Amino acid sequence: MAYPLVALRILLGALALFFGYFLGRAATRLRVQEQPFAKAITWVLRTVVCLLGVLWGRGFDVISIAALILTAAAIAAGVYAELHPRRAEQIHLFKE
Repeated sequence: MAYPLVALRILLGALALFFGYFLGRAATRLRVQEQPFAKAITWVLRTVVCLLGVLWGRGFDVISIAALILTAAAIAAGVYAELHPRRAEQIHLFKE
């Protein structure tokens, strides 16, 4: 595979990590705070499209497996971050 395509696959994997983190946060808000479904589905679509872009060229290889595992970890980190807000966010919530 040509090097520019590898670079694009790595870039799509990085975007999938970013989108996966916000997918975890949006999914948690969907369950906990009754957020509209449309806000969560946008993050699902972005994450899936990026992961399909990583898989499209070569299928399951080192880059795609790493992107899948790291995206799953980013989703879990997003869920954890939403369920356990930082102290400053907790204080801000009580002031409103």
